[in-house]
Amino acid sequence: MFLGKVVGTVWSTKKSPDLEGVRFLLVHPIELDKEPTRSIVVVADRLGAGIGEVVMCAYGKAARTAIGDQDMAIEAAVIGIVDRVDVQDTPSDDLRATAQELRTGDNGRP
Repeated sequence: MFLGKVVGTVWSTKKSPDLEGVRFLLVHPIELDKEPTRSIVVVADRLGAGIGEVVMCAYGKAARTAIGDQDMAIEAAVIGIVDRVDVQDTPSDDLRATAQELRTGDNGRP
């Protein structure tokens, strides 16, 4: 599992038949105690996450289980929309700062 911020959507009019009706998002993974990653992950979303929101994502079998179809041709999926992140007793200033940033505001909701 990983936390990430939704930075965009993917639109595809032609795709594998098992992916019909599935929404796809671009998610930037959050590394809590390191430099931000440069990678972007395309994830399936059935929860309705929006741009700017922080989400929990899973890979592989866990992602397909969350979507509800083990035969679906996906590798990653949103499994939760984060309300807040609390971190305690860590020596990492970066980790505390990132958690504080995730805790403030309303997770990008309008």
